[in-house]
Amino acid sequence: MRIGIDIRSLQNDSQSRGIGTYTRCLLKSILSMDHENEYVFFAFRNQPLPDVLKDGVFRKVRVHKVTSRRKRFVWLSGQAFFPSAISRERLDVFHSPEYIVPVFSKAKKVITVHDFINSDFALYRKRSVALRRGYFYLKDKTLRYADGIIAISEYTKKKIMEFTGIKETKIKVIYEAAEDIFSHCKDSEKLAQLRAKYNIKKDFLLYVGALDYHKNIDGLIRAFGKVKFKDLALVMIGVKNDPRYFIFINGLIEKLRLSGSVYILGYIPKEDLAGFYNLAKAVISVSFYEGFGLPIIEGMSCGKPVIVSGNTSMREIAEGCGILVDPHNQEEISGAIDRLLNDDALATDLSSKAYQRSREFTWEKTALQTLSLYHELIGTPS
Repeated sequence: MRIGIDIRSLQNDSQSRGIGTYTRCLLKSILSMDHENEYVFFAFRNQPLPDVLKDGVFRKVRVHKVTSRRKRFVWLSGQAFFPSAISRERLDVFHSPEYIVPVFSKAKKVITVHDFINSDFALYRKRSVALRRGYFYLKDKTLRYADGIIAISEYTKKKIMEFTGIKETKIKVIYEAAEDIFSHCKDSEKLAQLRAKYNIKKDFLLYVGALDYHKNIDGLIRAFGKVKFKDLALVMIGVKNDPRYFIFINGLIEKLRLSGSVYILGYIPKEDLAGFYNLAKAVISVSFYEGFGLPIIEGMSCGKPVIVSGNTSMREIAEGCGILVDPHNQEEISGAIDRLLNDDALATDLSSKAYQRSREFTWEKTALQTLSLYHELIGTPS
C-alpha cells in the first residue's frame, strides 16, 4: 500500500501545538512499526524538513514538496494542488491530520478532526468576519468527501455528526497519548535545579496550554484567587495567542493582587515541561472547549492528580480518576482545589488512578488503529 500524509503542520505555527504533536507522534510510531507500506510525505517547499524525518527513515519514505508556506491558504492550496500530486504519486490512501479534504482526489481520503472550535465556540464565531465564516463553512462541508474520519475523542465525534450530518459509521474514534518524555522523574536534584532556573519557590498548580479565551484562563485565575489553601502558586505554561487577552489577564492578576503567586512562563522546552509536571501538586484545566486535552494525559502520565472541566472531551479522559468541575463555577473550582490539597489520601488515590488510566493511551495504539483504518478502506488485511 502507498500512503500519503500531509506533514505541513510540522513546518508552521502548529508544530508546537496539538496538531503538530499529533502529526509528529503518529509518524514516529507508524514508521517504527510499519515495515511493509510505502509513504509519501507532503511538505512545504520553502520550509526545512521536521526533525522526525532526519533519523534515517528515507528508505521507505519519499517527500513531495507540494506548496510554499502561505499561512492563510493552507486549506485552499490543499484543494488546488493536492489532487494532482496524489495522482502523480499513485497513492492508495491520503491522510490529512490538519482537516484538509482534497475533494477531487481519487485516493481514499482519511481526515483527522481535532475540534470545531471556530464554528462552535460562540465568541470566535461572533468575531469572525464573513469571509472567515465562509471559509470554515466550506471546510466543514467538504468533510463529507472523506472516506474515513478520525475523531480524537467521542466529544469530537459528536460534534462532527452535529455540524456535518455525517453518519456515525464513517467516523472512528482514535485517541491521542502522552509522549514518553512525560513520566515519573525521581531525580530530585534535577527538579530542584528546574525550580531555581524559573525561580518558583512555592508549591504550585500547573496549567499547560494556550492562553486563549476558550481556555477560560481568567476563570481559572479568579478561582485561584478564592482558594483558601495558603502559600500556593499557579504556574501557566503555553503560547500567548491574543495580545488583547494577555493584557486583560495581566490586569486581572494585578487587580486580584496575585502578582506574587501567578507565574506566566510562555513556551518552554519540552524537557523543562516534563519537570514542571513532576513538580506540580496537581494539573488543572477548566477550559470551556477541548477536542482532546493532551496536557491532562501528560500530567496523568507523570502521576499527577488532575482537576478538569466535566463538560467536554476531558470527561472521557479523567472521569473516575480526576476531579471534574463546572468551568463556569469559580466557587466549585476553588473548592475542588482546596479539597485536593487538604486531603493527602485523596491526592494519593487520584494520583495512582490517573497514572493507571494514562497507561491506556499510547501512540503505538494510535498508530495501529490508524493503520487498521487505512487497510480497512483499501480492503486489505491489517
